[in-house]
Amino acid sequence: MGLFDLFRKKEKMQTEEQPAQKETESYLGDLDKTDIVYKLIQMPPVERDEKWQQTFLENIGHASFRCGDPQVVTGPDGFPYFQLFLPEPNQPFQCYVIDNMKDDFLLSSGFGVVINPTENRADWVLSYGDILNFYLNKTFYTTTASDFSNGTRTETITEDEKVMVGQPSEILLPQQTRQLLADFLKANGIVTPKTLLMMRQKKDGTGVSQDLVFNVTPHHFKDENTYRSVMQAISWYLPKHYSYIGMDENSLGADFISL
Repeated sequence: MGLFDLFRKKEKMQTEEQPAQKETESYLGDLDKTDIVYKLIQMPPVERDEKWQQTFLENIGHASFRCGDPQVVTGPDGFPYFQLFLPEPNQPFQCYVIDNMKDDFLLSSGFGVVINPTENRADWVLSYGDILNFYLNKTFYTTTASDFSNGTRTETITEDEKVMVGQPSEILLPQQTRQLLADFLKANGIVTPKTLLMMRQKKDGTGVSQDLVFNVTPHHFKDENTYRSVMQAISWYLPKHYSYIGMDENSLGADFISL
């Protein structure tokens, strides 16, 4: 199975069996926030500055949307996205609210969200990792300082380097996200996907940084480009401020555990 075949298969399945909302009648949304979002999207894309983006992101999580038909589509990046559109004036609609959707099916199903998509553009695209960050931190993007080292690479540990290792907690990497990552890596040739959390001294000596580590290295793949594609794809599942690395399983042995 190729890098994105898993998601094309899922997209086909979901267009036939659409995800159901739980207790749909409770999906009311915040009409004030819906109105703010409606007014924001009237602004031409070239005029949407940082303030526009901030206001948009502060309101879309609890605004009312309607779904597209089909509900789930495969984006240009090969990943599945649930389509959301603003309600049409004076037209009845089934209400969808991202804050409810994340718990009901987005996180468990492995969907991102695309808002008001057209043939050539969309008002916003949220990856699965952005939805996960909203679930964990009440915001789609964490812009404050974190302990992550902000990198994606293949690593080796030098002989004299001191590192601490542990397991990523549920508030860092929930079980449902672990399962999705495991399925993705298995589909791309990693027979037993494993992970750990590694902490090491910063090179400038100012403190400790951390990285998620996966047992993914170039020797698992037919060429370097395939390896880099798989490593880059992992980022879609993670909040944007997370950093992660690939490391040979023999480097840390029993400290790796199955995803």
